[in-house]
Formats: sequence, structure tokens, C-alpha cells
Amino acid sequence: MHKFQAAWKSYNPDMPPFVLPGDEVLLHENNLICRYNGWKGFVSHPDWGAPGNTGLHLDLLPMPFVGNVESASVFLLMLNPGFGPTDYFGEYQVPKYRSALIDNLHQANGTEFLSLDPKFSWHGGFNYWHTKLRNLIAVFSHQCSLPYSQGLRLFRSNIAAIELIPYHSENFALPGRIRDKLPSVCLARDFTHDILKPRARSGDCLIVVTRAVKQWHLPNHRNIVAYSAVEARSAHLTPNSRGGKAMLRFLSRIYQQHIKKSE
Repeated sequence: MHKFQAAWKSYNPDMPPFVLPGDEVLLHENNLICRYNGWKGFVSHPDWGAPGNTGLHLDLLPMPFVGNVESASVFLLMLNPGFGPTDYFGEYQVPKYRSALIDNLHQANGTEFLSLDPKFSWHGGFNYWHTKLRNLIAVFSHQCSLPYSQGLRLFRSNIAAIELIPYHSENFALPGRIRDKLPSVCLARDFTHDILKPRARSGDCLIVVTRAVKQWHLPNHRNIVAYSAVEARSAHLTPNSRGGKAMLRFLSRIYQQHIKKSE
């Protein structure tokens, strides 16, 4: 097990603030973080709903990845998890959702891309990812003569997203001087270089770098698609985007291999 996985598997999210050991420098940067002490504190805060907040929400569980980083075939490299009101509601008011987040964090057996799980379709994370990927899933399902639900399931079991910074924010403004001090950032980078880059070069996985492209420090390769600055602004994963085309190619190959094995 890589140190990136081990660090989060052993992380104990008992009480906020939720920071990975070593990331405590964030706690001394009051202008860069948000503290609401849960759902009730969030909805009763005088600044609730005000636009332009850039703080990292340390009363929410970190999300360094979504999906099974051990078995996934397609990895989407991002900047940091976004933020919406359903995050506090889900984590503090819906025990099954919080439990699913912790299972994802600890990479429990059977972990899949929970942000494409229909039972969590009420959550903003599902809305973000399903909106981003649904046209791609539809094209894939049509190409493979599958019902949409089966295509969705295949995506859920074969993709993972990895965040450079694991803490939620509505807008991002963490200075580089802080970012580069965080062990969580170093661990994410090390995992991509130690594990994912060799896998991609051997044809075993696909990496699509959609955000913070320069910070991930990955080389160009047939199986490493790094978005340009223009592409990264919207980070599209449509059937006509470079990342989307690569995902269709790669996942279609995975599906065909699965079919041959089952014959």
C-alpha cells in the first residue's frame, strides 16, 4: 500500500477540525479557513449564502479522492473538492452519507465512485459529476449497446478522482506558500508519480489532468492527457473533449476485455 493510501486509511475523523496530521499549518491561517461547527452552525451563520468565500471548510471531511484508487482504470486529477450547502447537510444530518464518505476515505472493500451513486443523487457532488460525465456515459453506453444504468455502473467502478488539496472550498485561493507545506499535497503528488505514472506508461491506466496541471508535474504521454490552460478553465469531459475521447477509448477497451474474459 502506498503511503498516500495508508495515511488516509489510518486517518481518524472523530472531531473537527478535520485535517490530516502534518497539515495543521492551516489552523493558524484564519483568513484561509472556514469553521461552522456543523449544519446548524452553518445555516445560522450571519454570512450564510454570501458570495465570494474562498476559505477551506475544515469542519467537513477531507476528500483526497473519490473512487477506488487501487482498482480504478481512469484517474481524473483535480485541484480540490468544491463546496455547496448539501455538504454540511449530508455530513451532519445523513448518517448513511457520512458513513459512505468515511468508507471512501478509508478505501473500504467495495469502494466505488460514490459521487455517481444514484442513492446520493440529492447531493451536490452527484450533480457536479453526473452533469460533467452524463453525455460521456451516454455515448459509451450506446457504443457498447448497454442500458444507460449499466454504463453508469461501469463508470462508477472504473474511475477515480484525486484532489491535489483534499479540503473543500467554494472558490480557491490557497497561496502556493501554504500549499507546498502540506503533507497531503505531497502525498497526492507522490502517489501519481510513484504508482499512476508507471501504470499509465505500461497501458494499465489512463490519467486525465483537468485542474492544477502545472502543480501535478506529469509528462506528456498517450495515456496521460494534461489539459491546456484554456481547457482547464472549464475542465470539460464531454465526448468531444480530449479527456472525454481518451476515456471513451480506454473504457471501451476495458469493457471489451471484460466481455472476452466472460465468454
